[in-house]
Amino acid sequence: MLDTPIHPRDLPLFSDDLDRLEKVLDIVCKDRGMNPRSLEAERLGALIIQLYRQGVKDDAKLLALARAYF
Repeated sequence: MLDTPIHPRDLPLFSDDLDRLEKVLDIVCKDRGMNPRSLEAERLGALIIQLYRQGVKDDAKLLALARAYF
């Protein structure tokens, strides 16, 4: 048995999680006129995933934080 704790950031993201996060990313990209395939959008997507793994599970909060970042 492992003696190390399991952190939320270490848990896998499932397809439902990824669908939610993609919707948030798509909204912010559309708001900013950003190409969803750009490097900037990739960085934003990484930020959204990081926020989600840190416990921000509410879509409205994720959206507000992502909008504030860009």
